[in-house]
Amino acid sequence: MSISFNKITQQLPNYQAALTKFTDAAHEGKDKEVLDDLYATAMETLGTDLQAALSNSNKSELEKMFDARASNKGMTAKEIKFFNELKTDVGLKTEKILPEETIDEIFDELKTDHPLLSIINFKNAGLRLKALLAETEGTAVWGEIYGEIKGQLDSAFKEEPFSQNKLTAFVVVPKDALDFGPKWIKQFVMDQIEESFAVALETAIVTGDGKNQPIGLMKDLDKGDATDGVITYPTDKVAAADLSAVTPETAPKLLAPVMKVLATKQKTKTALKIDGQVHMLINPQDYYDIEAKFTTLNAAGVYVFNLPFGIKADQSVAVKQGTAVIFVANRYNAYVGGGTTIKEFDQTLAIEDLQLYVAKSYYYGKAKDNNVAQVVTLSTPK
Repeated sequence: MSISFNKITQQLPNYQAALTKFTDAAHEGKDKEVLDDLYATAMETLGTDLQAALSNSNKSELEKMFDARASNKGMTAKEIKFFNELKTDVGLKTEKILPEETIDEIFDELKTDHPLLSIINFKNAGLRLKALLAETEGTAVWGEIYGEIKGQLDSAFKEEPFSQNKLTAFVVVPKDALDFGPKWIKQFVMDQIEESFAVALETAIVTGDGKNQPIGLMKDLDKGDATDGVITYPTDKVAAADLSAVTPETAPKLLAPVMKVLATKQKTKTALKIDGQVHMLINPQDYYDIEAKFTTLNAAGVYVFNLPFGIKADQSVAVKQGTAVIFVANRYNAYVGGGTTIKEFDQTLAIEDLQLYVAKSYYYGKAKDNNVAQVVTLSTPK
């Protein structure tokens, strides 16, 4: 049974404060440079908080968690070699690609602790940094399309490069911890990459403007801004429905127009089957208000939480309080490519006795069209 790294991060107050500053700034639409600085600060704080935890009375608890997680999964020969080299090769000057098994494991944990990243399924593009997307629902093709194949397809294909969407995570490893075995080092590295990638990805999937990052569900794709040949999407969608006074009785009527838009392709106006694919992302501060409104006691004495039309409710700190995003999960294109590389960071750290590494990967994310997601109002700002 996996132990959640999220439980440990909740016990790191400095990191939680830095993380709140980052998510608040994202909600306020701050410039990317500001967000990048706040993100880097949060990730550095995560590392230093973990270092402090290893140096005080929490040390045994943290070590037990990492030991337990490491022992739950075996390591392949490739992983043992990689993490042994990470342990012994101080002053690592070349980038090394994390073993594919490790990357898969990181994504499994991402999905456990961050529900949005299990709903939005990032497909692994391997070392390719271009995705070939098709207008036909559910079709994505990689690589070159040859004439004889292309002639058999009715879809219009478009190649999307995502080499500029580089996500960097800072990984802090106490030098004393390098004395532990490769399993422990692997888990320590993995969990920091997991947390930092999850924060950045979840925020971008919801609010990203497309400037060197995925394009968020809240963004209006009809209002792109082309600058220096790069199209970004700075404008949020206008709320499609006001649910501030919603009740179980009025909800179907209020949500029906939203569902009709979600179930229609924007360009062709053709209908889509979206059963089981519709999710509502809600800020944790609003989630339980919605759950309270739509929870009933059934004949068996069990409380049941249901939204109309089979909409599934999920929490995300990336969503601004007072709003929600309703979207069709399988109509958001999401890819990760280029592998995940790790290299020692060669700048001097303010804190001694730490080994700092940077982990890099590349991501692409964008809704198929503007009908994929709708923003709704949950409460009127006070």
